[in-house]
Amino acid sequence: MIIWTRWGIFAFLFAGVGIGLGFLMKAALGIGRVTESSVTGIFVGLGLVIAAVGLFFFDRFVVRAHLDKPRRLTFTRPLAQPYTHPDGRVQTHEVVPAVDPQSGQPLVVAPRSSLFFIPLRFWPYILGVLGVLILAVNFVVFLAR
Repeated sequence: MIIWTRWGIFAFLFAGVGIGLGFLMKAALGIGRVTESSVTGIFVGLGLVIAAVGLFFFDRFVVRAHLDKPRRLTFTRPLAQPYTHPDGRVQTHEVVPAVDPQSGQPLVVAPRSSLFFIPLRFWPYILGVLGVLILAVNFVVFLAR
């Protein structure tokens, strides 16, 4: 079963890289030996927030701008007479733009990337809220000790 369409897998990838970045920040600060789970949770939350920011910009400037850009819909229709090109190829079909029969306007298809049926443009906010929630809960638990 496929749980993502088009570029939705990047939400998983950014979340994984963000969590890994949280562990890397913990080790870089020299508290990698601290085994308290609330300290680890704080850095996982920070990593998810950073991943949410990165996914936001990736979605806005790469996916929506280039990869999922709306395109004109086309279809292939048969030619009335086969056409023979000068190099000997025979063409029996042609590609034409699809138009709305009522308005005459060209039809446009806008591909959509999603993960778990949630569009990719919403995942930065989901990761950000999840990161802030994990960060806040673990920070409160850390201060309560």
